[in-house]
Amino acid sequence: MTVSLDTNIVYLQDRLNINTTRMSNYANKSVDEIIKEEAQQGNQTAVDYKRQIFGNQDELINGFKLDDPNNKYNIIRSMSDEQQEKLLPLLESEDMVLGLGFFTQDQLLKLFNEVPSEEAVNVALEAFSLEQIILMLPQEQLEKFFFSDDVEKDQVIKQLQSMPPEILIQMVESITGEPAEVSDAMSLIQVISNLPEKQYKETMANMDPVVQSQVVFQMAHDDKKILEVFDNEAYTMMLQRLQKPDMVKSMIGLEDESLQKMIGELPPDLFAIVATQVDTKEFAKFLLEDCQDVLEKMSTR
Repeated sequence: MTVSLDTNIVYLQDRLNINTTRMSNYANKSVDEIIKEEAQQGNQTAVDYKRQIFGNQDELINGFKLDDPNNKYNIIRSMSDEQQEKLLPLLESEDMVLGLGFFTQDQLLKLFNEVPSEEAVNVALEAFSLEQIILMLPQEQLEKFFFSDDVEKDQVIKQLQSMPPEILIQMVESITGEPAEVSDAMSLIQVISNLPEKQYKETMANMDPVVQSQVVFQMAHDDKKILEVFDNEAYTMMLQRLQKPDMVKSMIGLEDESLQKMIGELPPDLFAIVATQVDTKEFAKFLLEDCQDVLEKMSTR
């Protein structure tokens, strides 16, 4: 693919002290060709300028009009894969989130399913309230929750203290198969707490789903990190309920590293469009430090 820059000819003419008549002879000439011909004609400013434009941030911005998104796009398209990867950290989170809109909904969900669990939770909380999240959790996820080694028994028992006594009585009676001998909450909780580990987990995993949801909600209200116990797939299923714009908007909950990885999956032309949002001064600095070969190539077009 051939790409070219819309160079700032007026700026170049002024910078090299070229009169209008002579400049008209350079129509359709590249920057490199203009500088070369001027140097051959004894223009000492032109001799020095190429060194300056490839070594000075402001000269590069003005000479190649880097504030023009089209120029940024063409330069980025000329970069190697490695150079494009190095460019990603210069992008703002908000710009990368907007760039996710280039993916189809199915592609975005597939990428989301691979992010770290804590980020999946953050995205879900951007899209839904905590109460909505708990209500949307599949039953098998709730059951799995209470079997998880990451859910401490003391955390669960603490939440049982706010349960109505009648719920606790039902739990104890389901365990013993007999009418409860005690009716005060603390005694009932003690019966549950004293269960062997395996029986305790089975009891919690098999109790009324409404009670399970209430326990999880209270635990998550105290510490959102407990939501990381659930599989990413559970949160992916929740996001499927959203329209694509709302889904994309919720991705602001992702860390930059995950956003960069996602944007890096875009086709080259779409990646370049997103990357044009990079700050112009940062872009010029990056070009001078990491892309001298690209600048040389672009200046000859």
